[in-house]
Amino acid sequence: FAGGEPTESNTISLTLNEKHRGYQHNRRSRTFMVGVDENAYSNYALQWMLDEMVDDGDEIICLHVVEKDSKISNDKSVTQKSYRKEAKRLMKEIQDKNAEQRSISIVLEFAVGKLQQTFQKMVSLSSFMNPPCLSLAREDAV
Repeated sequence: FAGGEPTESNTISLTLNEKHRGYQHNRRSRTFMVGVDENAYSNYALQWMLDEMVDDGDEIICLHVVEKDSKISNDKSVTQKSYRKEAKRLMKEIQDKNAEQRSISIVLEFAVGKLQQTFQKMVSLSSFMNPPCLSLAREDAV
C-alpha cells in the first residue's frame, strides 16, 4: 500500500477472490456490495446480507477502506505482506459467516482512499461490470 499515490482513475488496492466449491455464475446471479471493518454494524450488515439476501450463484464484494490520510496507509514499515495477511484473516471471517454454505463468490477489496469517494467509485465500477448490484453501507459512506 505505502509508497505510491493513486491517480484519479486508479486506486491503490489489494483484492482477494474466493469461490465456494459449488459456485457457478448464471443469468440469475446477483452482485452485492458491503463495507467491512471492525465495527459491529459492519458485521451485522454482512451477516444479514448472507442470511437474508444471498443465494447460490451470487457474488458478494466486501470493501475495506483504509483512509488515505491514516497512519497505517502512510507507514513504510507496513508491508504488502502484512496487508495480505490481514486480508486473508478477514476473508476467513467472512467465509465463516456463510453458515448456510451457499455456493457464492466472495471478493474482498482492501482499498486506500477517502471512505465516501472510494465506496462510490467501487459501487459505480461494480454496477457497470455486474448489473444489478445492491450495496449496503453506512449512511455517511454513500
